Amino acid sequence: MSKIEQFLKSLYNSIIKRADSYLELAMALASREYFESVVALSESPIYRRKFSAIYESLKEVLIDREKLLKANLAIFKEECNLLEGHEIYSGDGTFIKRQEARTMPERVMKRLPTGELVYGHETYWTVQLVNQNNSWVAVVLVNRMKVTDTVTTMAAKQMLEIDSKSKTQKSKLFVFDAGHSVDILAAQSKCQNSHIIKRVKSNQVFCYQAQYSGRGRPPKYGEQIKLSSFDKEAEYQTIIKHKKNRLRIASWQGLQSKVYMDIPLSILKLEFLDDNDNPVFERPIWLITTAIQAKPETIARAYLWRASHELTFRFMKQHLGLSKNQSSDLVNCDNWYQLVAIAMNILLVIKDDLVIESKPWYPKKNNKSISQRQTQKAALVFLLGLSGITRPSRPAGKAWGRAFNYHPPPKTSYPVIRKTKYRPKKCRNCGFSITA
Repeated sequence: MSKIEQFLKSLYNSIIKRADSYLELAMALASREYFESVVALSESPIYRRKFSAIYESLKEVLIDREKLLKANLAIFKEECNLLEGHEIYSGDGTFIKRQEARTMPERVMKRLPTGELVYGHETYWTVQLVNQNNSWVAVVLVNRMKVTDTVTTMAAKQMLEIDSKSKTQKSKLFVFDAGHSVDILAAQSKCQNSHIIKRVKSNQVFCYQAQYSGRGRPPKYGEQIKLSSFDKEAEYQTIIKHKKNRLRIASWQGLQSKVYMDIPLSILKLEFLDDNDNPVFERPIWLITTAIQAKPETIARAYLWRASHELTFRFMKQHLGLSKNQSSDLVNCDNWYQLVAIAMNILLVIKDDLVIESKPWYPKKNNKSISQRQTQKAALVFLLGLSGITRPSRPAGKAWGRAFNYHPPPKTSYPVIRKTKYRPKKCRNCGFSITA
């Protein structure tokens, strides 16, 4: 059994209801170059059902989330590369604008940089990064954020779920942007093999461990530092090359947050340099991490690798129809977001089995992985060659009729036995017999 057949079989087993239609819909989405709406996927030769079955599948499908997570983690062991022995995960949310969501249940609001207030759904995605040389990612978990959820609470929930369900004992690094608060440290303290890399704003304050002099009340905080005015000499500093750019890394150990003082942190400062060793940008990138044993170069590369997550959001919105579903049913929307994640993982698994000849006028590069869009365009012929994964639709209701020369015995009828004497019915008003 090939790798894609094994993955599709595990996906099929994780779907409790409407498995055939839902999985065919995922393969049709993964191989569709362009479509205007959700129902247009019924035109794909992979989808062997009526177009009305699409709405029924998105509304009635039941997925075992635990089995689906195990199926994803099992196949990602072979697809995703490690960074100095660490598995790199990235968590971030994306906003899906819905024009009619003003009266939609559990809709959220967002203020655009232009000042416009828009309505829609916000989804949170945790992905595992595949390779530093391309923008491929493997979608592990996706959830729609409710009104009471924040990116920090959703990131903590998904990180704990991945840490508990993963069978590997390898260290996991979860990379987050500055939109997540330091409360994510509380969830990290409950994990066994997971650490956090988080970007912080330059106005945040951290402190060293308090030193007791032996007199008076012990101080609660040690020396406090503000990142924007932090000029202490770095404990470790080096310059590396990152994608034709020079990157200076400075790190400090032994710091802690003023809220979670029992969690030791390392602070990193990243600066891109020009030929004269001057910073290219006015403000540096500040990072905090709980992986105090990891090399600063590994932490810096893991955070910069996170750019693949943003490119994946753009690909899913442009070519996988992440914002195409305009249904007002929340169950329909949730199942559609999960369908996009499954389609993305299908493309990841089949990319190594496809042979794509580049145009003769393009420069030929050895060992270059094909892009997500190239895989999507070539996926139709490959997926049509798979057989035995799903079953075709079966007619419901009566069959065509009895077989030829088949005459079943008639049903036995029994006479009615009365236990009381027969009494004719009479009119209630005049007493005249009705049967007469």
